[in-house]
Formats: sequence, structure tokens, C-alpha cells
Amino acid sequence: MVKTANLIANPGADVGTGGAGTPTPVIPGWTTIEGVAAVIAYGSSGYPTASSPGPTDRGANFLGGGDSPRTRLTQQITLPMTAQIDAGTVLFDVGGWLGGYAAQDDGVRLSVEFLDAAARPLGVVVLGPVTAAERANTTGLLRRAQTGTVPPGSRTARVLLLFTRDGNVSNDGYADSLWLILSTPDVNLLANPGGDAGPGGSGGATASIPGWTHLEGGTAVITYGTSGYPNSASPGPADRGVNFLGGGTSARSRIGQSVTLPGTAAIDAGTARYDVAAWLGGYADQNDTAQLSVAFRNAAGQTLATVVLGPVTAAQRADTTGMLSRTAAGAVPVGSRTAQVELLFVRSGGASNDGYVDSLSLSITGGA
Repeated sequence: MVKTANLIANPGADVGTGGAGTPTPVIPGWTTIEGVAAVIAYGSSGYPTASSPGPTDRGANFLGGGDSPRTRLTQQITLPMTAQIDAGTVLFDVGGWLGGYAAQDDGVRLSVEFLDAAARPLGVVVLGPVTAAERANTTGLLRRAQTGTVPPGSRTARVLLLFTRDGNVSNDGYADSLWLILSTPDVNLLANPGGDAGPGGSGGATASIPGWTHLEGGTAVITYGTSGYPNSASPGPADRGVNFLGGGTSARSRIGQSVTLPGTAAIDAGTARYDVAAWLGGYADQNDTAQLSVAFRNAAGQTLATVVLGPVTAAQRADTTGMLSRTAAGAVPVGSRTAQVELLFVRSGGASNDGYVDSLSLSITGGA
């Protein structure tokens, strides 16, 4: 997954010195458009302390509404990842800690509005305010958050804090530890990574497995729950599908697929990283096994580096039928253009080759 840092500047008002509740005319990173907000130091008399309900990563200060009936702060953020945004693949994570004082219903609302290049609104997220009842009439701040997809066409995000006073003199809406983070989910580059792009069988070799090429023996697509094989409750992936892959009845079975790698500029700059994962296993106390290998190759087909996961032994499975997770991560070798992915199933005895595989993945981050 590619994830940005927090895009909100000075998200907890810790850039600068906190006061005791008096209005702060200039707050780094923020523009005042109504009233005057206050940067308040935790522990100031009558305000939240370091032990009040609130963020565990709190700094020295938080934001308050000052003494205006309505106070508004804003900042405009230029969004990264515009190509991915327009493809509809960028996710947002928006949140903050919002609260107030004792039984008073002073509060603060956080909104993030996504705008296109002409500053037209495409979508908005609104969090809060947190009421006194939600705080159980306790001075402090509660976490509020929302996730979703950034609207295609978005180019900026307008962040707005609105503090409102319910009564008395001070505007005791409080905000701290705000965040706006964008991310793109990892894309699995492997086709048919668990054998679910077709019907499953009962252990015999499958003539054709979508996305894969038979290289040796006869690999099988097996339906979970087939007699003598793993079922939906056996150790294995939580997101398992209907099927998994096994070695069939050959002493050795191999299948493979070639993957064209994305992000070649990042690869050649040495900034691209790979994540490889698989669930590998076997049957009871038998040592039939499965192994995943990923060979990174240059444009001439030369292997630059190979990543190998497994095999998982019967002892590692505690002689239990099922699969265990295996993962690896690292830098994609400079010059890589393809990845040759192979599964090798090896039979140690008996008639069936009971090496099992499911939920394979290969993803590249850092410039795809």
C-alpha cells in the first residue's frame, strides 16, 4: 500500500507555544475566517489535562474556540496521486479528536471538502460535533473518523474547523490530533491466486488452470471440504475462496505465470518495493510440501534475484492438515521488468501430492 503522510499542517497546534485559553491570532498552518481560535496548553486551569480523555499521541497543545460565539479555521491542501484519484483508486482516511468542557454543549465540527480544479465541490466528510452527552459530561475529547474513496477529479481538499459556543464566555469546543491521509491499496499482480477462477475438483490433476501454465506433473484445483482435504475451518487464510491449489498425484508438479512489473521508473531509481505472500501447507503428518518462488528478471530475461517462500513442513504445521502464512518484502532489483512466479509441489510418499497453496499475492509499491 502506498500511503501519504498526514496532509493536515499543524494538526494539533503543537507548532508554537500554547496559552491558557486566550485567543491566538496567528496559528501556523491555519487561516482564521471567523472569530479567533485559541492554542491551549494541556493542563491549563479549567481545561483538559494530559490524563483527560483524548489522543494517546497528544502533544503539548490542542485547539479551542477562544471566546467567540463562532470560530472557524481552515486550510487548503493540494492533493497528490492525481492520476490514481482520477482512476478512482485512492482512499481517504479523515479523523480527529473532538470534544468540550464538562456538561456544556460547546463543540467543534471537522469537515473536509474535496474540490476539483475549478474549486467546485465533489464530496464532503463531516465529523462531530461531540456532545456533552456523548462525553458523559466529562471534559475531554473523543475520536471521530471516516474512510472512503476520494472523488475522481479532486485536486484540493478544504479542511474546516467550526467551533460553536453554547453559552457562557469561553468557546469550549476542543480539537486535537487531526488527520487526512490518502492511500492506494496494494494491487495483487497475480492472476487466479487461489484457484477460484474456475471450478474446483476433488484432488485429481486439473487440465487447465486460468492464469497458470503447467510446467511439470499435474497440479490440481481442489474444493475446500473435499473428503481428505482442508475444509473451511482448517488452518488457512481468513479470506479463502472456494478452492485451493494442490499437487495432484504427480511426484512433482509445477505451474507458473509471468508478470509484467509496473512502476519501471521507480524500479530503476531503486525506490520500488515488493511484497510477496502465500499460504502453504499439507496433510496431517505427511511431508508433502509446496513452495512459491518469484524470480525478478530484466528485459533480456536474466534473473536478477529470486524470492522463495516455503516449504512448510509437517512439524511446522504441528502435524495438522492446513496452511500457514509465509511472507517476504524487499527492494525490487534495479532493471527488473518481469517476475517469473512458480509453484512447486513435492510428494514425499503415498499416492497424492498433498502440498497445498492458497491466497498468493505479489504487489509492487513506490511508483506503480
